[in-house]
Amino acid sequence: MMQSQHPPSNYQNNQQNLDDFDEVWVPNPLGQTQGPAATSGLIDIIKSGSLDSLLTNPWLVSIFVATIISVLIGAIATILAGQRSTELTPEQEAQQALLQKSQNLEQTDNNFREYLTRDDNNSGMVSNPGLLQAATLEAGARYRNRIIASLNNPQNPAYNQHEELINYNSEIEALKRINLGASGKEAQLKYVDPSTGLWVTIPIDSAELAASGLTKLNIISNSRRETTQRFDLVTVAQNIRKILSEVKAARLEALRVKGLSPVASELEKTDWFGNKASPSEAEISDYQQYKPEPIPANPNTSKQTQDKPSPKPTGGQDDK
Repeated sequence: MMQSQHPPSNYQNNQQNLDDFDEVWVPNPLGQTQGPAATSGLIDIIKSGSLDSLLTNPWLVSIFVATIISVLIGAIATILAGQRSTELTPEQEAQQALLQKSQNLEQTDNNFREYLTRDDNNSGMVSNPGLLQAATLEAGARYRNRIIASLNNPQNPAYNQHEELINYNSEIEALKRINLGASGKEAQLKYVDPSTGLWVTIPIDSAELAASGLTKLNIISNSRRETTQRFDLVTVAQNIRKILSEVKAARLEALRVKGLSPVASELEKTDWFGNKASPSEAEISDYQQYKPEPIPANPNTSKQTQDKPSPKPTGGQDDK
């Protein structure tokens, strides 16, 4: 006996079950436009866990192969580019070495200038002075002591005067140096070389003469500080030679990379006192602290001819 079959409710109105169609390539029976069918098809295949479908789908295999080839080509190109960038010509290596040594020298020079000219502007006790400030503060303390000694000495023309009168005269003398330098005048510095015991006279350029006047004004100004500080000048000298040695080492490297090894060798074997020595012996050394300088018996034995008579040596039995 035949029984009438009633189609499922979802088959009514000529609508078919969407599960009966393969969405990978069959259009939507409802007439709707499909989205990225290939992408959703790939997702469905992955969700279904059908490895055979992935391996036998020519479209997917071609994409996979093309991706692998692109990755390999990119990797090879990166490796070759890296090799070309690391392979420098001798000229390029020399230029890089010169640039590096020049940068090292410039940085060392900057460190030297900062240490030399650093200024601690604390109105009280300074804790981080540069070498020039330390020497200036020491000079200011000594200048103040000399002024006080002069004011208390009945034999001194400044006896019982106010110290600011003496300071004012000292400032006038400092301004004379600055004015002379500004007008193009030069000067001479004469001293006894401790290493030879002979008089040495060196010229002072007009700008250097003006700088000495400015330094003198700085010394006078520091003598007016309420708090005076003392600094060991031997320590200042040691520290300046130490940092100059660092500058010297960087300069020797820069000279050698420029092909000036003979010049570097000549500098290397000369210490900061002008003595010739092997590099291992050209270390920082010191003169004896605060020993009086020897006065040559005859000033005419100076290394340079004097333009005017040298001061007569004091002391000895011949002074009458």
